[in-house]
Amino acid sequence: MNTNPIAKIILCYGDSNTWGAIPYTHQRFPINIRWVGILQDSLGTDYEIISEGLPGRTFSAHNPEIPRHTGIAHLDAILRSHCPLDLIIIMLGTNDVKSIYGLTAQDIADNLKETIEFIREKLKGRDPVLPQILVVCPPAVVMPTNNHMDESELMLPGVKIFKDLPGLMKEVAEKEHCDFLDAGDFISLKNTDGYHLDEEDHKKLAIKIEEKIKSIMLSIH
Repeated sequence: MNTNPIAKIILCYGDSNTWGAIPYTHQRFPINIRWVGILQDSLGTDYEIISEGLPGRTFSAHNPEIPRHTGIAHLDAILRSHCPLDLIIIMLGTNDVKSIYGLTAQDIADNLKETIEFIREKLKGRDPVLPQILVVCPPAVVMPTNNHMDESELMLPGVKIFKDLPGLMKEVAEKEHCDFLDAGDFISLKNTDGYHLDEEDHKKLAIKIEEKIKSIMLSIH
C-alpha cells in the first residue's frame, strides 16, 4: 500500500492476466513479475496501483455456475472500495470469447461500452472529477506454436473473434472519449498457452501502459 496522500490512484480492472496467472498452471507470478507490480515499482510513490484482477472475469457475460466471473455484477463494489480514482485501466475480453458464452466480437465490444457507461454512472456525483479511462485490448487469443491450447474447447473461438475485436474495442473507446491501447500490437501469445502472458509479456505491457499513463496525466494537467 502506498501511503503518499497525494498519490494518483490507478485501478487496474482485469482478469487472470492482471491477476498474474502463469501459463499452463493455476499458479501466480510474484507481484514483482506482474505488470501491475512492475508499473508500481517504475512509477514510484507518486502513484498507487490497485490490482483488481480475477481469473475468468468477463465484462458482463454470465456463467450461472461461477457467478463471480461476471464483472459488471461486482463492479460497483469494487469502485466503492477504491474511490476516489484518477484513472481506471480496463483490460478484459479474453474470457468473453469462451464457447460457453457464444458471443461475437461486436457483443464483446458492446459489453465494453456498457462497462464504461456503468463506471461513469456509478461514480457521477461521488467523485469530484470522473476518472480517466484507459481501455487495453488484450493480446489476441492464438493457437500456440506447440499446438496445445489449455482449455482449447473453451478458448478456440477467440482465434476468430480477435480478428475483429481490437478494431471494435478501439471504436468504442474513441466514441466514449477513452484512451486506448492494443496489447496485440506488441505482444504475441504463441509461445505461451495462447491466452496468458508470460514473464516477458508482463514487462512489455508494463512499459507501454506506463507510457500511456504519463501521456494521460500530462493531458489533464
